[in-house]
Amino acid sequence: MRSFYNYLLLYISLILLLYSASSNGYSDLEVLLKLKSSMIGRKGSGLDDWEFSSSPSAHCYFSGVKCDEDFRVVALNVSFSPLFGTISPEIGLLNKLVNLTISTVNLTGKIPVEMRDLTSLKIFNISNNVFRGSFPGEVLTGMTQLEILDAYNNNFTGLLPIEVANLKILKHLSFGGNFFTGEIPEKYSDIQSLEYLGLNGIGLTGKSPAFLARLKNLKNLLIGYFNAYDGGIPPEFGSLSQLELLDMASCNLTGEIPASLSNLKHLHSLFLQENRLTGRIPSQLSGLISLKSLDLSLNELTGEIPESFSALQNITLINLFKNNLYGSIPSFVGDFPHLEVLQVWGNNFTRELPENLGLNGKLYKLDVTSNHLTGLIPRDLCKGGRLETLILMENFFFGPLPEELGKCKSLTKIRIMNNFLVGAIPAGIFNLPLLSIIELGNNLFSGELPSQMSSASLGQLRVSNNRITGKIPPAIGNLRTLQILSLEMNKFWGEIPEEIFNIKLLSKINISDNNITGEIPPSISQCTSLTSIDFSQNSLTGEIPKGIDKLKDLSILNFSRNQLTGLIPAEIRYMTSLTILDLSDNNFDGRIPTDGQFLVFNDSSFTGNPNLCSPRHVTCPALINQARGSGHGQGASFTASKLSKLIITIITFITALLLIIVTVYRMRKKRLQKSQAWKLTAFQRLDFKAEDVLECLKEENIIGKGGAGTVYRGSMPDGLEVAIKKLVGRGTGRSDHGFSAEIQTLGRIRHRNIVRLLGYVSNKDTNLLLYEYMPNGSLGEMLHGSKGAHLQWERRYRIAVEAAKGLCYLHHDCSPLIIHRDVKSNNILLDEDYEAHVADFGLAKFLQDAGASECMSSIAGSYGYIAPEYAYTLKIDEKSDVYSFGVVLLELIAGRKPVGEFGDGVDIIRWVRKTTSELPQPSDPALVLAIMDPRLSEYPLAGVIHLFKVAMMCVEDESSARPTMREVVHMLTNPPQSAPRPSILTF
Repeated sequence: MRSFYNYLLLYISLILLLYSASSNGYSDLEVLLKLKSSMIGRKGSGLDDWEFSSSPSAHCYFSGVKCDEDFRVVALNVSFSPLFGTISPEIGLLNKLVNLTISTVNLTGKIPVEMRDLTSLKIFNISNNVFRGSFPGEVLTGMTQLEILDAYNNNFTGLLPIEVANLKILKHLSFGGNFFTGEIPEKYSDIQSLEYLGLNGIGLTGKSPAFLARLKNLKNLLIGYFNAYDGGIPPEFGSLSQLELLDMASCNLTGEIPASLSNLKHLHSLFLQENRLTGRIPSQLSGLISLKSLDLSLNELTGEIPESFSALQNITLINLFKNNLYGSIPSFVGDFPHLEVLQVWGNNFTRELPENLGLNGKLYKLDVTSNHLTGLIPRDLCKGGRLETLILMENFFFGPLPEELGKCKSLTKIRIMNNFLVGAIPAGIFNLPLLSIIELGNNLFSGELPSQMSSASLGQLRVSNNRITGKIPPAIGNLRTLQILSLEMNKFWGEIPEEIFNIKLLSKINISDNNITGEIPPSISQCTSLTSIDFSQNSLTGEIPKGIDKLKDLSILNFSRNQLTGLIPAEIRYMTSLTILDLSDNNFDGRIPTDGQFLVFNDSSFTGNPNLCSPRHVTCPALINQARGSGHGQGASFTASKLSKLIITIITFITALLLIIVTVYRMRKKRLQKSQAWKLTAFQRLDFKAEDVLECLKEENIIGKGGAGTVYRGSMPDGLEVAIKKLVGRGTGRSDHGFSAEIQTLGRIRHRNIVRLLGYVSNKDTNLLLYEYMPNGSLGEMLHGSKGAHLQWERRYRIAVEAAKGLCYLHHDCSPLIIHRDVKSNNILLDEDYEAHVADFGLAKFLQDAGASECMSSIAGSYGYIAPEYAYTLKIDEKSDVYSFGVVLLELIAGRKPVGEFGDGVDIIRWVRKTTSELPQPSDPALVLAIMDPRLSEYPLAGVIHLFKVAMMCVEDESSARPTMREVVHMLTNPPQSAPRPSILTF
């Protein structure tokens, strides 16, 4: 009995101890239950086992909770759950906490100041949430034991907290991926214990922080991306003898790379890409004996690769692309035992590739595009069976393509166009299981294509402008994933194999400029995915197949310069997607249909058909011959002659009248301009004056600032809300910052999903553009800001469709077509109903010919959105916009910025590809769920998968593999009918 009472007293004392352990009468159990109540938001879930119990130690068995011997909570680790709530002030009562890790659970709100009572805390990790407001530095004052402070990827604003400098044993500090402003506090250099400092992707300014060189124990320094420092790389950083990672990518660095960095003997990664660094690569960097990853790409470096770099025997990645480097690629590069990635495109390198390149068996990515390299292609590039990407285009390589590449089963891309390669293409290449792109155009290949083809992944086959002969193999029909077939400008003969049109995904086929004979296979009408057909410059006969109008998505149809006969099918009038039709130089007869889509085409589409009659011309050879045959030829000729003279007289009179009107108008306009300093030019009826606009240019009305100018919000006397963009005018002698492009585009186009330019106010020095006001700002600000959770799936998908429609209008309904050149989430504005409007046409370009490209003098656009071919060649076409739009779609799905959140120079596309490639059991749902924005609480899984697939099509590296914006709109508004009813996932 006495034993029973002893146990009872012990039990009671434990309960009393538990309840007295926390102040204010709360036990740790009660605190945890209050935390659960606040952390699980309205649409959140998780912490299911956190339930009340009378047991004094029950809470110690909660998931993510650890206790000491007194049942006090010492560790709280809650991560990767969709909580969507806030942290309650009661958390300060867990004053024995040593480890507080609440990561990737979508918590929002502000950090409670009561956390200052967590004086035992050593680990404080709140990364990958949506906390907002300034980071309360006062909570750190009592955390004298703190070793890890990780607030990466939240929405904190304001200045960096200075109180961090008082944490004398702090080892890890990460504030990256937030929205802080100002400079890095110099006091941070007092944290002598610091080993990891991450201030990347924030938006900091000021001088390059040389004072950080005082942090002698630093191992990882990440201060790049979206930061913009004045000056270059501090030479003082060479004294950071323990440094292992230095990342200063994309932070406006200038000047030369300091040779003092060679002192960093433990450095394994040096990332300095996307800056404005000049001068030569210091030969002293060969002293970086531990270096594995070197990225100096996208700078203005010159000179040669130093011979001393042969000492870098641990190197695995070399990125030197887009600089002004020259000389040869040293032979020792081929001898590096661990080299995996070599990307040096966009330089001026000469001579041969190292003969031993790939012999180490580890090479998996090689890109030397746009240099002056020559010689033979090394035979051992795929020695270890790991080579995935082989890009050698736009050089002077000669000789055959190594047969060994036909056995390289790891290959996913071969791009070797624009060289001088000869011989037959290795047959094995067409059977590689993972290969998605074969681009061998503009070489001197000969022989025939193989009769056996079985590649299961091939999406593009391009061998144009070679000397390939023989028949087009019917085996091409076995390439079930093929989307683009480009065989033009070769010496193919025989007929078109009908098996080709059994490929359900085929969107573009070009076999022009060959010796193809016979009729066009009727099965072509069954290949409904086709968007472009070019069979021109062959010897095709017969008629255009019936059912051609079934190709609803076809935008280009070119049958010119053949020997086709018969009538032009009238049903083409129903092909509303068809924007380019060329039937010239054939033997068609009869009349050209006049209604429907035929109204889009001009006379040049039908020239060179002597028996074809156009209703737009009075004279028609076929009709005249017919009239002469019936005895009325002379009368018809006389009538035509009189009518021609009458038309000439009328045209002359109208032209003279127009000249008089224009002259009078210009004289009046000049007088008006002289009499007024400011002038309002309206593109629609406006009930206000220039003076009303000028009244709104006040500091308190500023709603945004950018490189091109300042944006004000203005209220006009009639109640109209406008956005006023103030630009620098031409009168100053500087660039007009997009003024001309804006008024030339927005001033002449009208579409529901393109921001409306109401007019502009200007004088000789300044231009003010007037737009309809968008109350909800930009998609980028909304999506990546504190209100991102407001954009749930239905709204995001609708925004994607609306923005796509706006871009589709620019590309397909404007003549000439308009390329935006700066498509990004910040240039998609949202009205009061969250309807999307494409905005900011300051970089827009007109392109006279659809399908053509134009070469720019420099790269324009925004980092993270720029298409690869634009960076390669400075050539743009409408597919450059499609790539940028694909990035926006990935932002909508993942809820992440395009760059700055993934570390080590990785953008959102590379992150998505890497994340999905590492899945142990890949499937469509698994792919999407791996990257899904955790703030989304409810969404149709099938719909997300569909949008993800469209996005990945848009961001294909090869521009021709991307869909047109018309195709994008069609896919977004017509999801696959075969898909099962979408399941709704709710969190």
